[in-house]
Amino acid sequence: MVKRIHRKNIGILIAFLLAVSTSVNANTLTCGLKTVTLSGNTITKIVHEDGTIHTGGSVSNNWTYDGKSIKHRLMDDAIPCGTKAKSRDEVIAELSGNFSKNPKSYGMSPQEARLMGQYTAKLMRQDSSCYLLVDAAKSPSQQGMFYIDCNDRQSQTRRYWVSESDLKEGVIKNPATPVSSSDAISICNSELKTRTTNPSTYDPSLILGASSRAIERTGRNVVEIDFKAANSFGVIGKYVGRCILESGAPIEVTIKDR
Repeated sequence: MVKRIHRKNIGILIAFLLAVSTSVNANTLTCGLKTVTLSGNTITKIVHEDGTIHTGGSVSNNWTYDGKSIKHRLMDDAIPCGTKAKSRDEVIAELSGNFSKNPKSYGMSPQEARLMGQYTAKLMRQDSSCYLLVDAAKSPSQQGMFYIDCNDRQSQTRRYWVSESDLKEGVIKNPATPVSSSDAISICNSELKTRTTNPSTYDPSLILGASSRAIERTGRNVVEIDFKAANSFGVIGKYVGRCILESGAPIEVTIKDR
């Protein structure tokens, strides 16, 4: 009697596990490049292309599922859904193909958009730091340069800088990386000295008045240095200098009174 009950319980347990497994599979869909979890027809979780995850009200208040596709309340077009995940080649083709659909939204000409599509497809295939393309555009501040933002498999974002010749030649560049804190302060210190009215009077506080913060995502360092220097009348003033470095290169330097 005990054995029969035991076997019956095992049978019930197996049936339950199979039902749960089937339910889980049925409630997990691939919509474009997003992975969507459903409870009935209500979306409870979305894993987006860049690895970010939305749950709770941020999903249910903005996204709807009609049995075939999902749609954001601010989107014009719905995203078709299916139970089959896209292949790596399909993911690469879809992400790298976005530029040619609307080049102007990325600040590019049709030719530049075509080159960017070819370049980012190659980048995603060859560089593990660019597992998924997040964004790319023509730089509004650096003439003739383009930036590319990618996520690695751990959803850590990295930024690449490429020129038009890099795009044409398909030269794969390394992502931008911050320099050490000491190097960043040294670079900024030199930049500030050259920009003061009387460089010979430049007197920085490099021990207690200097800071450096690294931003891994963009490969930048943000440095601030307190210093004293004489103005054009020879009067010593107190100032704070701020440098933004990208891969160690200054892209913005400002000086203010303090």
